[in-house]
Amino acid sequence: MSAGAMPAGAGSAAGGASGAGAGSAAGGAMAAGAVSPAAGSAVLAGAQAADLRRRLRHANAEARALLGRSPDDDAEPSQLPELIASLKSLLADAPDVDADRLTDEHEAALERLRQRFDARLHALDRAHDAVKGLREITSPAAMLARAPAALCEASKLERVILSLVSGGRMVAEAAHFSGDGGRAKQVLEELAANPIRLEHPLIETELMRRRRATIVVDAAVHPRVDRRLCELMDWSSYVAAPLVVASQVIGVLHADRGPDGKLDVLDREVLWQFATALAQAYESASLIRTLRREREQMRQFLDWLNVRSSDLTDAPIRLATVQRPPPPPPAPSEAGRPPGGREDRVVFEGLLTRRELDVLRLMADGHANKSIAGALVISDGTVKFHVNSILRKLHVANRAEAVSRYLRLLGMRAP
Repeated sequence: MSAGAMPAGAGSAAGGASGAGAGSAAGGAMAAGAVSPAAGSAVLAGAQAADLRRRLRHANAEARALLGRSPDDDAEPSQLPELIASLKSLLADAPDVDADRLTDEHEAALERLRQRFDARLHALDRAHDAVKGLREITSPAAMLARAPAALCEASKLERVILSLVSGGRMVAEAAHFSGDGGRAKQVLEELAANPIRLEHPLIETELMRRRRATIVVDAAVHPRVDRRLCELMDWSSYVAAPLVVASQVIGVLHADRGPDGKLDVLDREVLWQFATALAQAYESASLIRTLRREREQMRQFLDWLNVRSSDLTDAPIRLATVQRPPPPPPAPSEAGRPPGGREDRVVFEGLLTRRELDVLRLMADGHANKSIAGALVISDGTVKFHVNSILRKLHVANRAEAVSRYLRLLGMRAP
């Protein structure tokens, strides 16, 4: 008996409890303790945590009432073995009660419950592990193409179709039929060539709105099942689940156990577990693919920028040939002034070093770094160092501005 079945005398003290009431309470406590204490904390932290804790409190309260104990609001799985042992003693002392038979029946029911629980966990773990294998595929499209086969291999489902939602239609993307690859290919081609329109009253439209898995029974006569799809698959029943990526439904999974296979609730849970994990894996793969593409584009841009920067740095300054105007007859006060302007060493004294001034003169004559290096018998790197120093000291941004300032300060001009 489950913990939810409460006997008529559950609220009475232990001394007045009937044997049937004690048996029911023992069954409830044992049902709540079907999971081992070691696994209790993990189970109570799962998706059904709230419901499991409610059942645990109910069974604990039932048992304590029959044993004449005060209620405990902080019921924990570790308390159940002691409560069960106490209830067994109470049953053994009750008149006209076959305690051994009741205990054996409850323990058999518990064993069946444990088996169902273990089978469910095993099935869900296999579905999760199947998606874990798909995560090794870096291409999102390849991941979806492999998904139907991975689901069939990891569950009792035998036929799986994955469709993507595009333009208000379900476009078949991949399919796998266990032991019948030819038929899977045929169905896939037929559905891909003629996508199913998603419109009322198809059950898939409700599926996408509610965003949860569902089992469809009596598919051949169900008014909300697409007739063409049902005939292609020869369905009697099937299970379907949406693929939800970033709050958007991108596709739908359909699956069954073959034309004559019977589906149960566990098949729906397995498909939903697989669909949820697959959507997360697909989103991660898509994000990684986008980041890699953007990183490659950025790398190419930086490479191009580096090449262009080097070209601009090493390119010669193409200015018109500097023409020094013919000087007028020198006045007595200007007899020491060089033709064409002031002496550059005087103008730049204290600002540029002699070597920097040599480099600046050659830049003004249109020489590139390599030519300057050859003329001054220094390395290209040294020339670049001097050029950067000149730009900094003259407070200019590039070589052209440096040459322009040099000419302006010397009183020269370019025609």
